[in-house]
Amino acid sequence: MKSKEEFAHYIASLAQRAILYEVSTTPKPGLVDRDNAGAHRDMDFFTFMASSSVLYKGFYDCTLVGLNFDEVDSTKLLDKVRKPGVQCEKRMFEATNGVNTHKGIIFSLGILCAVVGNMYRKNGTLEFTIEEICEEVKKVAKELTLSDFKGVKDKTVLTHGERLYIEYGYKGIRGEVESGFSSVTKSSIKVLRNWSGHDKLSMNDLFLDVLLNLMAYSEDTNVIIRGGTESLAYVKEASIAFLDAGGMKQPNAKEKLEEMNKDFIKRNISPGGSADLLAVSIFFGILEGKIS
Repeated sequence: MKSKEEFAHYIASLAQRAILYEVSTTPKPGLVDRDNAGAHRDMDFFTFMASSSVLYKGFYDCTLVGLNFDEVDSTKLLDKVRKPGVQCEKRMFEATNGVNTHKGIIFSLGILCAVVGNMYRKNGTLEFTIEEICEEVKKVAKELTLSDFKGVKDKTVLTHGERLYIEYGYKGIRGEVESGFSSVTKSSIKVLRNWSGHDKLSMNDLFLDVLLNLMAYSEDTNVIIRGGTESLAYVKEASIAFLDAGGMKQPNAKEKLEEMNKDFIKRNISPGGSADLLAVSIFFGILEGKIS
């Protein structure tokens, strides 16, 4: 059994690897990748490299919080992980000169690091499934949206997330965490588990298939913020059409994604929520030994 510090370093390294794999996956429609900045004007691949380089400490601290947590009420773990999460965000903004590259993924992976750390404390092993981790996340994030959005209707100045919650009922990343990453468990994990590594699909292309599944079946509030519910419907329709045609195994798959990227740029579409869930999916895939 690893010491607490050894285990925290191990999990932090997996989380950092996941976010590096996510941004390196190319071509991603509307998103920052190795080729271009997608629909973004304030960030590029190197902005993400700068941000990714300073997140390790935050993931390490979140894992330690989980390793040291022994209270009966699981929701108290979320309270304890907020402080290192905020400190991690601060380091991100310092590295990017104020650009938000990873705020969503700090929230998601920070909670996951804490949950995995706590499960390791209780079980002394990493022999647990993604489904078991997600069930624990549900307990930790119980009534998260209700708590965070309490009294939001009385506010005069709203965040993007608060406005979408009031107008449409969309819960964004809070709802995704609260559900135990249901978009991931219902779609992308199946894609990862079915990948053998020998089916003529590279790791890069595997991640693209995962991303398109997430774009097709998740409620990406980043898309809605930029273009409303019509843009979300458009992203879903385009993603489903791509997958129905064979995904990354179809002829000229990358060329089709490059055309989708040009289209998304014109429409100012960036499925950033799906990109965050791709990083979560990759983290799960590494934990389960499906990818390295």
